[in-house]
Amino acid sequence: MIGEVIFIDRYGNLITNLTPDLVPSYAVLEAEELSIGPLRRTFGDVPTGGLVAYLGSGGTVEIAVRDGSAARRLGLGVGGRVRARLG
Repeated sequence: MIGEVIFIDRYGNLITNLTPDLVPSYAVLEAEELSIGPLRRTFGDVPTGGLVAYLGSGGTVEIAVRDGSAARRLGLGVGGRVRARLG
């Protein structure tokens, strides 16, 4: 499944158009060929500076860096591609 970044919030979190219906718990998320891993519940599930994918309050998958900016780290903007690899 391939989605895209549709918004970047003021913290540099990447909000995608992927929904939990499209991204099962076993999927591995990737951006710019970099593995982000499966969906996590909280930022605390990764170390400081770690990439994390989670279900945001708007009901879509978001990508963040704990205590940092995913947009800056990944060099992605609106329209950037995000992949959910299912197997």
